[in-house]
Amino acid sequence: MTERPPLVQFADLTPTHFSTHLVWIQCHVVDYDEPWHDDTDEETFRPRTGPLPAGPEEGMLLVAADLTLADGTTLSGFVTPAFAQDAEDPGLLGFQQPQVFLPSGRRERFWDGGLPRPAEARERFYAEVGRTASQVFPVRFAARAGLTTGLAAGEVPGFCAFEGSGTSVRVTR
Repeated sequence: MTERPPLVQFADLTPTHFSTHLVWIQCHVVDYDEPWHDDTDEETFRPRTGPLPAGPEEGMLLVAADLTLADGTTLSGFVTPAFAQDAEDPGLLGFQQPQVFLPSGRRERFWDGGLPRPAEARERFYAEVGRTASQVFPVRFAARAGLTTGLAAGEVPGFCAFEGSGTSVRVTR
């Protein structure tokens, strides 16, 4: 690369970013030799250039995806493609990190890591989408066709977090 690409912090990504660039890459670990490297950190992403599909071996990717709620409503979002060897891991959703853009443009995740979200946060989510838990879950997600070779499709049964030693997943709705 010779020209500085748009550099965007993860927390600042919006639906517009994914409408203009379908695949983003975490650039801090792949752009060591670029003049803008000092302006990046582990949370900085840039549009991925090059032919598609992109694979998870390239680095952390964020790929445009469609998420379909249980009631059939489809929303846009993104997913991080995982490696095939992670297919049977109980924490696969933790690798894929599907995220949805809500009607307000705010982004919502479904994977909470080791700290399940409080009931109030779940209620705010349901209020914003204007649906009940049974109208939302399960959420089916898939990267848009032709964008990645990684595992980038699946189903979210509810808000998920590791339970105990991290060998099982707790699901709350």
